[in-house]
Amino acid sequence: MNGPTPFSERIDAIRKDKQSNLVLAIDPAYRTGELLEYILDLIASLGKHACAIKLNFHVILPLSAAELKKVNSVAHEEKLQVVADIKLNDIPSTNEVAIQHLHSMGFDAIIVNPFVGKGGLKSAVDFAHSLNCGVISLVYMSHSGATESFGAPVVADSLNSSPSKPASLYRIFYENSKDCGVDGVVVGGNRLDILRELSQKSSKKRVPIYSPGLITQGGDVKSALDCGSDYLIIGRAITTSANPAVEMQNAHNLVKEYVGG
Repeated sequence: MNGPTPFSERIDAIRKDKQSNLVLAIDPAYRTGELLEYILDLIASLGKHACAIKLNFHVILPLSAAELKKVNSVAHEEKLQVVADIKLNDIPSTNEVAIQHLHSMGFDAIIVNPFVGKGGLKSAVDFAHSLNCGVISLVYMSHSGATESFGAPVVADSLNSSPSKPASLYRIFYENSKDCGVDGVVVGGNRLDILRELSQKSSKKRVPIYSPGLITQGGDVKSALDCGSDYLIIGRAITTSANPAVEMQNAHNLVKEYVGG
């Protein structure tokens, strides 16, 4: 008897069905009026061209559990997966409580910060998977300051480096994430050299790459796809434009040729 379909397979099936690897990031400014209605309107008007939506922590925070359940229910009706972008980063017992709450509200996947270490990441992945919830690991952010943290050199016994030969932190995060069985990794779409490197990592099954940092932060959609991005996270370039529906359609037209059957 087959079990429930994992997140990675659910989002891939939607990607193929809609011919879209677009993840719509809904991250409006502080005190956006009628926040719930704003989110629901975006899902209704733009959801047909996306495979998922991503809600950042600052959007989740002001909404009630009932309102978040409503958002996730409507998103599922539109054949969208919903990702909670809270960059979870705590001890295992606290992470499990957070994952349980998010799952109970209908979220399909959670972005976790691998700063928790390999053991903490594995604990989060195993617990989330027991609920049929996905985990996406934050390997390299898209903002300019990411080089100071994710790009920092550190001693990396896990990569068989000698004590005198440090490795970049993002490489440790990627290897730990792969070993822990995450459903995807976040790598900025404006980090083309790192996208190329990680997308070419040999393994039985390459970890899907989710890329933010496009358009508004300088990343080019086609370049990111050519360098190995599997899912494109785009938000403000669409949602704050003069005509979000047209911009979403344009983005969809651009990515359709990259989405295989």
